[in-house]
Amino acid sequence: MIQVVVTGIGIISSIGNNLNETYKSLIEGKSGIGKIEILDTIHKEEFLLGEIKFTHEQLIEIADIDPKKAWTRTALLGIIAAKQAVKDADIDTSETALISASTVGGMDRSELFYQDFLSQAKHKQYIDSHHAGNSTEMIAEQCGVKGLITTISTACSSSLNSIMFGSRLIKSGKTKTAIVGGTDALSKFTLNGFNTLMILDREHCRPFDKSSTGLNLGEGAAYLVLEEKESALAAGKKIYAEVSGYANANDAHHQTASSENGEGPFLAMKNAIESAGINSTEIDYINAHGTGTDNNDLTEGKALKRLFNPLPPFSSTKAYTGHTLGAAGVIESVFAILTLTNKTAFPNINFKTPIEETGLIPITELTKLTEVNYVLTNSFGFGGNDSSIIFSTPEAAKTKMVNEQNSKQFFINGTACVSPQNTLDENNLSSEIIEIEARFLEIQKPNYREFINPKLLRRMSKIVRMGIVAAKTALNKAEVEKPDAIIIGTGMGCQRDTEKFLNSMIENNEGLLAPTAFIQSTHNTVGGAIALGLQNHETNLTYVHRTFSFESALLDSILLIGEEKAKNILLGGLDEITEESWLIKTKIDFYKKKPSNNKELLKDKQLGALAGEGSSFFVISDEKNKNTFAEVIGTEMFYRPQNSEATQENISNFLNVHSLTTNDIDLVVLGYNGDAEFDKIYSDLEDNLFAENACAYYKHLSGEYDTSSAFAMWMAVGIIKENNVPDVILKRGRVGKEIKRILIYNQFRNVNHSLILLSKP
Repeated sequence: MIQVVVTGIGIISSIGNNLNETYKSLIEGKSGIGKIEILDTIHKEEFLLGEIKFTHEQLIEIADIDPKKAWTRTALLGIIAAKQAVKDADIDTSETALISASTVGGMDRSELFYQDFLSQAKHKQYIDSHHAGNSTEMIAEQCGVKGLITTISTACSSSLNSIMFGSRLIKSGKTKTAIVGGTDALSKFTLNGFNTLMILDREHCRPFDKSSTGLNLGEGAAYLVLEEKESALAAGKKIYAEVSGYANANDAHHQTASSENGEGPFLAMKNAIESAGINSTEIDYINAHGTGTDNNDLTEGKALKRLFNPLPPFSSTKAYTGHTLGAAGVIESVFAILTLTNKTAFPNINFKTPIEETGLIPITELTKLTEVNYVLTNSFGFGGNDSSIIFSTPEAAKTKMVNEQNSKQFFINGTACVSPQNTLDENNLSSEIIEIEARFLEIQKPNYREFINPKLLRRMSKIVRMGIVAAKTALNKAEVEKPDAIIIGTGMGCQRDTEKFLNSMIENNEGLLAPTAFIQSTHNTVGGAIALGLQNHETNLTYVHRTFSFESALLDSILLIGEEKAKNILLGGLDEITEESWLIKTKIDFYKKKPSNNKELLKDKQLGALAGEGSSFFVISDEKNKNTFAEVIGTEMFYRPQNSEATQENISNFLNVHSLTTNDIDLVVLGYNGDAEFDKIYSDLEDNLFAENACAYYKHLSGEYDTSSAFAMWMAVGIIKENNVPDVILKRGRVGKEIKRILIYNQFRNVNHSLILLSKP
């Protein structure tokens, strides 16, 4: 079996600009939390933060990058840490994967220039940097990464989940090395958001202490280089630790609060220990999530007591750095690895009095441990998203953790689609499409009350509503009550809520803010809401990398079934359009400025694509049954191909991996979006690689959005099921009597290219 080890570490936070400085601060008990100096906020004298005391310009200099380009603070921190990790591991990044995590994305620039984006757009170079996937792409380019790249956003558990996914990619044979981690910068948006929840401490935070009144926010980035253990040993690499076990679970209780008995945290830790093939008594130290909030510290404490008897030494290190949100998991993984390699546990500084309900007392002094073989670290986030990882010494690691891919098939047994067409009650497209002349395409609104309790609808955002509707419908068609995992792809998440909170914050100068929009602004809101409604405690992940978002979620689903970790997976791809998001992206010619007729889309000469939205869900299963629509053969993503020949080569190689050529494809579905400059990529393929294939298109029905390929997959699945290609999508050629295989190819502005291959089951 393939074992995964850590061969490189890079880190920057308020307690150090690299690994050595970080370790020095930890052993000296030196906190990086203090008065606000960098963030320009009206709350400067009110709260303490774990700031990195460098300005934007100073970080550009440290990162050693072109100061003329549009950088976000999130990207800068990520580049600095990732470069350190790559140098430390001394790896060739040309075939390396990069799995990054972020919750705030480029919000530090967006909140600064948002009003300008909506008007004159003098700072339009920062518009696209808002995307959570932007920092990942900046890191990839600065580190020379040419392999698979994607981004995860599951609130505060994000970067632990990136470590898990990178480990699973290596174990499955998809890559031999992976850079994994996360980055998040402080912003007024997050500071004010957490303030509305009334969980910020105005003094230094005191995790697990009776007197604690909340958390301190922080910022930072950290990345690990993961490699196959056998290859690392053969190359004589320094090995920091082995990734021995991991698990993600959902608390399914509340969007921001943990359940009374800490069910999600308990399951995450329990399942991680089981995956490592060890007993709870073998854990030598726990780096707890320990935020300093009453709810977290009480429920995590209860979960610890439920699982461990006796409880091993534990501490929270957030009083050093503050809560670094999406970067917290990997930053604290670095701390856990330092505990492992130095046999030293770092203190839970500021602790004095235990919480009465648990009586737990963490380590309060620098503690030398006589034996350290296994350390566990926790990260828990909004949406009930809870993750745990176990690191071990290479010598101690056991080989019970089996995650290699078994020979499996992946069947689509349920589908549903909410789109600008009448698709919800159908298995395939109608021959009559809705003709729309508009600036962007919006969904046909379902009767939400048929699917959602009316009491919950009032505060529920549009994207959550359409996600729940499509998810429930797909599950019903598959006759599955509770899936074994919920995997979501969304490029932008809850845009409407993000805009609402951001506008309110700007207009009210950071005062008089309500929490609801902030709570629902996290990318994993939909996944958490579905889990809550189903009372589903299983794996729950959200991928947020532009037009790789849905394909990343699909790849994860394939891996889970191949690992025999799931039999039925709820897979979804969804994004919403808003007036403001459309307007802003017209400023950079991503979207068309004037109304366009969807039936005449390919004749529209305006710059940009016809924007849209939608929600498509699928139940992916390991067994074929009477409900089966189609079979998923595989998916592939490639980033910034050098030229058209490279694009054709990537497509041919993908087909070759599955022992196919273009002659074996009955229909090619292409992502024409009405942007003539980039639609030429599709027409060139039609004239060359796909010259003998029947070709179809679909964005005149859905519009362009980050997860529009999910709509294409819904459409293709219906075509296979009913063996019929509607005339409204057929662009060229004729389809044979039997449709056995469909290839979906999508790209956006020649940057993110993806493939999905489906077949008749």
